Amino acid sequence: MPRILCIDDEPINHQLVGRALEALDYQVDYAGNGKDGLEKAHTTKPDLIITDVMMPDITGYEVTRLLRRETQFATTPILVLTAQTGLQDKLKSFEVGADDHLTKPFEVEELVARVSALLRRAEASQRLAPEPIKNLQSGQLIAIHSLRGGTGCSSLAVNLGIGLESLWKQPTILLDLTMTAGQVALMLNMTLRRTWADIAHFQPDELDLDVMQSVISIHESGLSFVAAPTFPTQAETLTSKTLAAALGLIKDQYEYVIADLPHDFSEPALQALDAADIILMVATPDMASIRAVKAALDTYLQLGYSQEKIKLLLNATFPHSGLPKDKIESALDLKSVAVMPYVQDAFVEAINFGRPVLLEKPHEKISSLLEDFAFYLSKPEHKKQKPANPTEAWMRVYKRYQERRK
Repeated sequence: MPRILCIDDEPINHQLVGRALEALDYQVDYAGNGKDGLEKAHTTKPDLIITDVMMPDITGYEVTRLLRRETQFATTPILVLTAQTGLQDKLKSFEVGADDHLTKPFEVEELVARVSALLRRAEASQRLAPEPIKNLQSGQLIAIHSLRGGTGCSSLAVNLGIGLESLWKQPTILLDLTMTAGQVALMLNMTLRRTWADIAHFQPDELDLDVMQSVISIHESGLSFVAAPTFPTQAETLTSKTLAAALGLIKDQYEYVIADLPHDFSEPALQALDAADIILMVATPDMASIRAVKAALDTYLQLGYSQEKIKLLLNATFPHSGLPKDKIESALDLKSVAVMPYVQDAFVEAINFGRPVLLEKPHEKISSLLEDFAFYLSKPEHKKQKPANPTEAWMRVYKRYQERRK
């Protein structure tokens, strides 16, 4: 029987929530203010928490924020109830880590639907959680990098993560290391429950798998991810040593690790680049982007990175007047491994609705290219033989391969 905790300073709201949920055979506990709610959460260990916003001691936002800082409540669904109807109020709910936001007065049917959906999602996430890999030597880390914004790095990272997970059904994780304005959670339409900021206070030797699992979320596709915090200041105390330790733990537990990097050589970028097996340099076919790629390549050389692990991808983010592929390769003295064509509105729509192209439009040409590219980046041992239980994604890739051979 699911256990629900309702935190609200108005007794009438306790009755309304209780009556709405009584038909679902849930056990409902009540707290009359924020502090009492925090105590009840620790004693009752609810499967879902409903909290009002305006309370006399601490707000529901603060209750949510405090709960999300604790490992045991990292994935507990939280529904915020508020009389405020503004967009800013909804954004605040999600920024502090709530899963959903419902305006009062509410319809009974809507509350029931929201609660049921949140519990189903939580149950599904538990089923999707990957089993620890035994005898894994090390996962393959693919760092996606560009010194210039607007090249589509985050969209590529999200879709490649989904592509790799769909191909092999092996533990795959996406790391949002753009600590100033990460977009991965938004692109997956997922709530910012826990982020890198929640491990910032740990020393490197204090990190373990349980701590890391507390900041890892799971998308409905099966892709795991670690989100960047909403505000840059929240990640300021995350040291390079703690981040390096976290990357090491993750590589030991996931077959594929995709890192979406900031457009610089900051500490998060350097830690991922140092640990990367593949550096995917993303460029758009314009002079400014090519100049940025040249600067990055020179820096890679100074850092001692092997040229074999550096891959160039050309991504057309505008329809016309792009520099020719051969001219770009000649200028950089580097062959591109793939070219992604311009697709009008597809990626903008995907970002706005939080539905990655590879999931929303799996049979479109751009999705085929992304899927094939994910296969190209896969581990050699995976590519060289047919899986015992081929996935639909693998079958699509294989069919296209066979057609190209004819």
